[in-house]
Amino acid sequence: MMEQTAITTSTTLSTVATSAMTNTKTSTLRFNVDQQCPIQNVTVYNDRAEVTRLLQHHFDIEGTYDLVFEGFSPFVDETSLHVSGGTGKACTILEVSYQRRYDYTKEQADLTPLDQLQNELNKVETDINAHKKEVERLDKQRTWLDGRASKLMNQDGQANANDIDAMDKFMDFYHKVLLKLDDQIENEEKEIKKLTQQQDGLKAKINQHGIGGQSNQQNIRREVTITVHIGSNNINVNLEISYLISNCSWSASYDVRVNSQETSKQQTQLTYYGIIVSIPNEIY
Repeated sequence: MMEQTAITTSTTLSTVATSAMTNTKTSTLRFNVDQQCPIQNVTVYNDRAEVTRLLQHHFDIEGTYDLVFEGFSPFVDETSLHVSGGTGKACTILEVSYQRRYDYTKEQADLTPLDQLQNELNKVETDINAHKKEVERLDKQRTWLDGRASKLMNQDGQANANDIDAMDKFMDFYHKVLLKLDDQIENEEKEIKKLTQQQDGLKAKINQHGIGGQSNQQNIRREVTITVHIGSNNINVNLEISYLISNCSWSASYDVRVNSQETSKQQTQLTYYGIIVSIPNEIY
């Protein structure tokens, strides 16, 4: 297809780009790491441990999915998260993010004014993150479309009247899609700006209460969101999630035994161990 004419390529690109721009709906799947992502490997260092978990999941329908993982240890280093796997074009990892969510142990009616402010702040911060993720996705779509258009325009080959007409249609399509993406990005950035102002105002009110006034009614849930694009129907996908855990170390220990019952055949047995200390509950 790429070697025939510029017109054939532009028509194909229009179809692909249209599909990419319109198929933006994202489905969400939730997983508990302890129950659904068994540990495959643990490597313990002097001051930390690296844990690797495996997710095996069957996808019935192609599309974009947010895979949300919860149940992580509080000792997880959120900057160390690494995801690998997939099956080439059938599964593309688009984004990996880490969130902290707060749940209250009291009923909403029993919340103090400070609790209510903190609850509002958590919701605003969640909304900000969602809009920022949408901007990143739109930017990726724009970059993808620009790249395909540049590749098309740099192709060699003679063009006839039909080629020029089709190219004109593609450029019109390209212009319309860029306008749509720019408008979407502008709207998202306006919403982020508005939410950021709300965030600053809520933080100022919370600071007026003082840090010591915060109650211990919040339960922190640590979540990892992996956004993937599944390119085929009815496929099995394996993903490995690796991360570092602090508050974990090991030390060497040796057991030496000498059998001296027969002086002419003395035997020495040396056994060495690695003792893991201060390890978080997650690795047990």
